[in-house]
Amino acid sequence: MGIGDIITEKKKDLDAWMEKQSTPVEVAAYSAGSAVQGGVLGYVLGAVNKNLAEQAATNPAMANQPAMTGAMSGPPRVLAVNLAVFTAVQGGLTCWIKKMNKFTEIETGMMAMFGAGAALSVSSSLSGQKAAFGGQDAAIPEGPVQIAQEALKSGVLFSLLNGAFMKIGQKFSGKNEKTDVFYSHAVGMLTTLGLEKYEKNFKRGLLTDDCLLLLNDNALQEVRIPPGPRLKILNYVAGMRVAQQQQQQQAMSLAVKP
Repeated sequence: MGIGDIITEKKKDLDAWMEKQSTPVEVAAYSAGSAVQGGVLGYVLGAVNKNLAEQAATNPAMANQPAMTGAMSGPPRVLAVNLAVFTAVQGGLTCWIKKMNKFTEIETGMMAMFGAGAALSVSSSLSGQKAAFGGQDAAIPEGPVQIAQEALKSGVLFSLLNGAFMKIGQKFSGKNEKTDVFYSHAVGMLTTLGLEKYEKNFKRGLLTDDCLLLLNDNALQEVRIPPGPRLKILNYVAGMRVAQQQQQQQAMSLAVKP
């Protein structure tokens, strides 16, 4: 078993464990994992910025180049904290909003990026840095009012940019948000099984969420899903049927109790 297989297996184990947890635990876990990734990335980026600044100090040719400012600047530790806060809020909000299952993918991304952008602005302001998008002449926000105003502006800007990029991505990929809502449980099942690449097969065959408990081998063959993945899907569906029957039995037993 190679490293890639081990990582894939561990990811499946983690996903299976996460599914059994309550929403607060799942959100906290995603936030913590995202914070670690953001912190590592921030520290590396900060080290690169520091190295460039040292080169500019000793190289006359680089002396006139403008220094990086804002939330994506600063020493490694400061940048690590800023990006850890940013990714933690983004990851946690994304997980929480998805669990509500009320918003589209673009809406979820925009709301999460609003919170992440605002949190990044607050973190950078508290560390004595300039506004995230203020440029060379931007002032460092001072006092609760200025910090809140800058956080609001940064949140809105991050949200709008993210929404625009996601909309453009959908146009190029051909995804249709209005139809994707009918496949949310099917996509979740395929993701859990590591069979995400067969999402298009489900959509081609119009195998929406209300068809999941009706799936059989013939239906999966019709949408050209190979034997191995078919067995995994049918085993998962069989588990769903058993779980549904148990829930019905429990509901009936509670209904007949005096």
